[in-house]
Amino acid sequence: MISFLKNTIWIFSTCCLLLCGVLFSGCAAGTAWREYKVYCGMSSKNGEVSEEAWKRFCDKHVSAAFPDGYTVLDATGYWRSGPDAAAKERSKVILIVAPADAREKVLSVARQYRKEFDQEAVLISSSETETVFVSAQDAVGK
Repeated sequence: MISFLKNTIWIFSTCCLLLCGVLFSGCAAGTAWREYKVYCGMSSKNGEVSEEAWKRFCDKHVSAAFPDGYTVLDATGYWRSGPDAAAKERSKVILIVAPADAREKVLSVARQYRKEFDQEAVLISSSETETVFVSAQDAVGK
């Protein structure tokens, strides 16, 4: 009877260790992705940021930091600028899907934009995201 219990405990322990190994190896092997949004106002103390200046900024800073790609969305930002006053301005949103460790690169882009275009602030939001790349190599009908 004791031999049976020892064997049962050994089998149970081994199965638990194997299961934990499978579960944790999946976590370690996968890459955690985040979706970052950088909100850039297109007005400054020096006037509107031109499309040419925006393109130069993206080419020099955003493309350099994220050569695998990003998306730029045109937007209009609204906020309360005083007790009774609402303000709005033309804006750009840089949408970046990148590994979670890209946070410092995103901060660097935002800081550079704030400095280069004399912004009071640049908003960054981020969230975890599930990322799947669907490519031409994928079989049709899967």
